Amino acid sequence: MPLPLILVGAAALIAGYGVKKGFDAKSDFDDANETNEQAQRIYDGAVRKLETTREKTQNSLSALGELKFSLYKDKLIPFVAAFKKIHNIDFQHDAIDDELQLDVDQADMLSVEEVALKMTEVVGGGITALGAGGLAGLATYGSVGFLASASTGTAIAGLSGAAATNATLAWLGGGALSAGGMGMAGGAAVLGGIVLAPVVAVGGMMFASKAEAAKHNAYSNLSEAEVMAEQMETANIAAQGVHKRIKEIHRVLVKLDNRFEPLLEGLQSLVAHSPKNWSGKIDYMKLNKEDQVGIMVSMMMAKTIKNVLETQILDEQGLISEASGDIIDSANHSLLLAQKQLA
Repeated sequence: MPLPLILVGAAALIAGYGVKKGFDAKSDFDDANETNEQAQRIYDGAVRKLETTREKTQNSLSALGELKFSLYKDKLIPFVAAFKKIHNIDFQHDAIDDELQLDVDQADMLSVEEVALKMTEVVGGGITALGAGGLAGLATYGSVGFLASASTGTAIAGLSGAAATNATLAWLGGGALSAGGMGMAGGAAVLGGIVLAPVVAVGGMMFASKAEAAKHNAYSNLSEAEVMAEQMETANIAAQGVHKRIKEIHRVLVKLDNRFEPLLEGLQSLVAHSPKNWSGKIDYMKLNKEDQVGIMVSMMMAKTIKNVLETQILDEQGLISEASGDIIDSANHSLLLAQKQLA
C-alpha cells in the first residue's frame, strides 16, 4: 500500500478515536453533572428537614422559657410573699389526710423561698432582658444560676456555666454566644452527642481538568452527601426527642399552673382578711381545717412547680436528662394528690 494511503488511514483512525473520546468525555461530564445534582438534592433535603425541626424545637423552647418566666413572676414569687405572712405552721398537723401524705416540710418551703428571692432580680428586669439565649437557658435549666446578671436591674448578659458551653442548646438557640447560642460554631455543632459536619454546599468538582476526574469527584460528592444526610437524620431524630420532652414539660407546667392558681388566690385572700398578730402574721393553728388544708396543698404545689422549673431538660452532653422524665411523673402524682385532698 502506498505510504500516503497508510497515513490517510491512520489519520482517519486517530480522528475517529478523538471523536469517540470526545463523546466519552461529554458523557462523563453529563454523568458527573447528574450525580452532583443528585448529591445536592440529597444534601439540601436533609438540611431543610433538620432546619425545620430545629425551628420547631426553638419555638417550643422559647414558649417554655416564657411560661417558666411567668410562673416565677406571677406564681412562685407572690406565693412566697403571702406564705411568709403565716407562722406557727405544723407540717405534721392532722388537717391532712394521713393516707394522702403531701411530702412537704419546712426545708422545702425554705428552698422555694430561696429560689423566689433569687428569681426576683431576673423577673424584675423583664422578659426582654433575658434575650433569646437567656429564655432558652431558662427553659432548659430553669435556674437563675445559669443566667449571668450582675445586680438588680441589670439586663441578663447571657448564659453562664454549663448553659453557655452546651453546644446542643447553642445550636437550638442560634445566634451569638452572648445571646445564648453560637449557631454552627467553628463549622460544627453537637446535637444529642452527635457532631454535625459543616452545612456547606456539596459539589464544585465537576469541571475538573479531566472528564474522568469530574466523574470520580461527582461520585465522591454523592457518597459524602449520603453520609452527611444520614448524620443529619440521626440529629433530626435527636432534635425531635428534645422537642417532645420540651412539650411534655410545658404541658405538665400548664396543668400545675391551672391547679395552683386558685390555691394561690385563696392563700392571698386568706392572708389579707385573717386576724394578724403584732408582726402582721396570721396563726396557722387558729385557722379552720379547710384553710389549713388549702395552705398545705398550696405548699405542695409550689414545691412541685419549683422542682419542675429547676429540672434540667438537657445534660452537659446535650442529651435529654433522665431527671426531666422523672419530674413529669412526680408532678402528675402531686396533681393527683391535690385533687384527692381537695375533693
